[in-house]
Amino acid sequence: MRKALALVAAAGLTAVFAMAALAAEPPVTPFPSPQVGDVFVAAQTATTDGAMSNFFKPGSSVVFRAYAVDGKTHKVLLAKDVKYFYVTIPGAANVKLTYDPKAPGATARMAWTGTWSVPASFAPGIVQFKVLVKADSKRRGQFVQFPVSTAQLTISNTPPPTLGPGPNASTAAPAAKLDLSLYVDTVNGTRPAAAAPRPVGCTQTNVYKRGEQLVVRAWGVDMATGDVLSADNIDTASATLAGLPTLPLNWGSHGATGGKVWFWTNAWQIPKDYPLGDATINVVFKTDGGKTGTFDYPITIIP
Repeated sequence: MRKALALVAAAGLTAVFAMAALAAEPPVTPFPSPQVGDVFVAAQTATTDGAMSNFFKPGSSVVFRAYAVDGKTHKVLLAKDVKYFYVTIPGAANVKLTYDPKAPGATARMAWTGTWSVPASFAPGIVQFKVLVKADSKRRGQFVQFPVSTAQLTISNTPPPTLGPGPNASTAAPAAKLDLSLYVDTVNGTRPAAAAPRPVGCTQTNVYKRGEQLVVRAWGVDMATGDVLSADNIDTASATLAGLPTLPLNWGSHGATGGKVWFWTNAWQIPKDYPLGDATINVVFKTDGGKTGTFDYPITIIP
């Protein structure tokens, strides 16, 4: 009887520990939500010379660049397709985005741009901007930032230095229609193998020194269903960069405790002898149903 009670007690403890382990795991909360509404929107912040950054001084210029895809037609939105496309900034005037692939800071994919001249009196801190779009079809969409504080737009009187200029190579524009719409960016890793760590880890950048750690971040949407691309519907997700092993992207949680969201990431260590100049990271997602989405992301390697 005592042995039976001991076995029951042990089983009960096992169940308790299992439940505790499950409770410790963050819930799977895809960024920005399990489904995206009528219009997919992706946006980035950069300097006027195309260097991606999220830290800026008061008095400097922030370039917002973006693209959007209609959820019903799957069309990439051009100038003739929208009623409005703009950035809302708490405590500041809206920034209108205009379509021009050759504008300062623009890329062939992210061809909608607008520049915010940060007031000299603007209060330092994280700027929780949103990018809003309304298509001629009356469908709407918005973009918000990953909830990772070091990679969010921040105004600072003493920002970490921004490496630049950004890549000169123009990446290919997306197809006129997309089955899968993707967002891709990169941040500096906190564990570089052969270079000094940056003053602030995990800040957005597309310019890297040899020896640094490059972290790819991505999320996306199946335009037919509106479902965010996750481990539930993706067969493979990977990034390639010439001369380095193919990087499998991992689905996992990131951000502040209590506000974690799930997206795709992984990292390379840039070799000390990697070729200098512009290069392109090719990100590819393949769904369980056979659909493919790609994103060419330009970077620059400096000594």
